Amino acid sequence: MAQGKVDLKPELLGLCGFYCGSCPTYLEGDCEGCIAKHQPGDCFTHTCVQEKGLRFCGECSDFPCDEILSRKKATVLDKEWLAWKRRQKEEKR
Repeated sequence: MAQGKVDLKPELLGLCGFYCGSCPTYLEGDCEGCIAKHQPGDCFTHTCVQEKGLRFCGECSDFPCDEILSRKKATVLDKEWLAWKRRQKEEKR
């Protein structure tokens, strides 16, 4: 069975890397999405990415940083996955 093409909307890709278009809150109409909704200072990851002039958190040379690994609600990305990415990065050094 062939898989259909998924049409991702760039404006729904959060700066943390989470796709707002797959979020139940967004799908229910209770959120406009990260890019449209967040203001400077209300989301650590959003603010950090903007201050560094990046498109997404994963572009940062420090990704995954101590802040997103330890700070509550710094990202919706899975903490175990982030720890695994950190171990991979450290093994390459």
